[in-house]
Amino acid sequence: MPTDDVDTDVVQDVSLATETASDSAVRFLRAMIFSGELGPGDRLPPERDLGARLGISRMTLRLALKALESTGYIVTTRGSHGGSRVADADSLIQCWNQWMRRHADELDDIFEFRRTVETRLAALAAQRRTNRDLESIERAVAEAGRPQEWSSRFRVDMDIHRSIARAARSPRLERAMLAARGDLFIPVDLARLEDRENQVHDTHAAIMAAIRAGDATAAAEEMGTHIELIRVLTHKALAAAGIPVPGR
Repeated sequence: MPTDDVDTDVVQDVSLATETASDSAVRFLRAMIFSGELGPGDRLPPERDLGARLGISRMTLRLALKALESTGYIVTTRGSHGGSRVADADSLIQCWNQWMRRHADELDDIFEFRRTVETRLAALAAQRRTNRDLESIERAVAEAGRPQEWSSRFRVDMDIHRSIARAARSPRLERAMLAARGDLFIPVDLARLEDRENQVHDTHAAIMAAIRAGDATAAAEEMGTHIELIRVLTHKALAAAGIPVPGR
């Protein structure tokens, strides 16, 4: 018997089910930028490779690339030396502003998910890491401590979190972490928004120290502190851009 009530979960499932292959490709490529896998000015992989990776035709891929170009994420040039590149830093900041104006109401949920997944990954890393894992984490944290542009810093930040996830030996949690980071990127100079110059670096170093000590509880707590700091800085970035956050 029909009713006026609508099951929102069903509506969401139908929405996801009707996503086109081109829409999925747009989301995947945007996540590559959001996660730091592709930075400002980076050339996208060849269309043949991208199409094979996504399991779509070249025509479908080109529709996705056209959509990303029209929204400012990539720049495409023609000719023998042409191709698609990620847009420059200023353009990505504009993309971030546009994306956040539409998705600011999802921020708390994204950070809650990140905190749940990444604190567990940090705890497992403290329990399961090898000496080689620790060397990878230490290398990434040391690189993050060097002066660099925000685009490089963002990629190095990704290296830190990925090395921690790999040390945890939990592929599903690692995929969940990557998916969460693919929903949100912060193309702003976080150092400019920090109360003191090395605040983010300090939280990374504290996570690393706990993992080195094999202290799962401390590793989870330090990761929680880090995620909360990034949440606060994200809200500062939104305020600086004049973007209201619902409920605040």
